[in-house]
Amino acid sequence: MRAFLKSTAFRVLVIIVALLALGSLLAGLLPSGTSPANSVVSAVFAPVQSVAAKLAERLDGFALSFRSAAVLAEENEKLKKENDELKEQLVDYAQAKEKNELYEKIYELKSENEDFKYASASVVGRGDDGASAVFTLNAGSAHGVKVGNPVVYGKNLVGTVVSCGINSCTVNTLLNPELNVGAYALNSSEALFTSTDAELAAQGLCKAPGLTRDSMLAANSVICTSGDTGLFPRGLIIGTVTELVDDPGGSISKYAVIAPGADIASLRDVFIITAFNGMAE
Repeated sequence: MRAFLKSTAFRVLVIIVALLALGSLLAGLLPSGTSPANSVVSAVFAPVQSVAAKLAERLDGFALSFRSAAVLAEENEKLKKENDELKEQLVDYAQAKEKNELYEKIYELKSENEDFKYASASVVGRGDDGASAVFTLNAGSAHGVKVGNPVVYGKNLVGTVVSCGINSCTVNTLLNPELNVGAYALNSSEALFTSTDAELAAQGLCKAPGLTRDSMLAANSVICTSGDTGLFPRGLIIGTVTELVDDPGGSISKYAVIAPGADIASLRDVFIITAFNGMAE
């Protein structure tokens, strides 16, 4: 506003208003009718009146334009708010859908294993490198969680609790080289165990090492927990064999590369099995 008051346009406007006022005053002082004085005044102030009329039209247009811009800005702000609300609704819907799928999966596992007891949890932290080898979950001893409890996503094993606080716990996943799991192959009932190394873990994979040359394991074989140690219930899905590789450490053995059944890198919500028949104390 200050800039407008100091502008040339404002000065011109003041001059025109002053001239119009002067013209009106002179018109009032001069006698009515046609006279030389009236003719002079009309001739002098006619251009001013014309300019004033055009200026009035421009000001009306400016006011209309200003109102239109204000209305447009208000509508844009309203649309932006509605768009933000729709985004929030979509996020809420996606999270609700994901949770619903998780509960459907766990209900199926529960119906097959009535002895299982659970605590639900969400992933609230990962390892310092952001990798999937270690999780922090928002459930702890206050929820019945203990060290050694299996962590699952549906029927798929995710890992095991290695430390526990009141309202949180730390989990070593299948992608942690420190975790070894007793297992067997569904197609052959062959006893084995699973682990991983840094190279495979970086690819989201684990392995079953120490296989003999006459192993019946093959691509697409499903690997499950054996339950022999009491640390995991029998029958949880560890993953599926993707390939068999000759062990570079020996000429008489090989290992199976396994893709975990759960997409560990993208997990947000899981369940912790806090009790099952045959669970080790």
